[in-house]
Amino acid sequence: MDYKLKVDKIATGLNIYRLLESSRFTREEIAEFLGLNSPRVIYDWTSGIKLPSTENLFNLAKLFNVHVEDILAI
Repeated sequence: MDYKLKVDKIATGLNIYRLLESSRFTREEIAEFLGLNSPRVIYDWTSGIKLPSTENLFNLAKLFNVHVEDILAI
């Protein structure tokens, strides 16, 4: 049996996109909060190209007041 889980980048990106759209924050403000050089990586997350690092994932959960499990799609 295969018990290995795999994170769905597209669905996770959609979750991040929905949280962003329903928040009061701009992508620029979130990038600043996370200490990113540019909001470009946030666009990569929302389009499913990349996943946030573990640290950024926990900080996004804190910022949006949700659980990490509400962001990650497995």
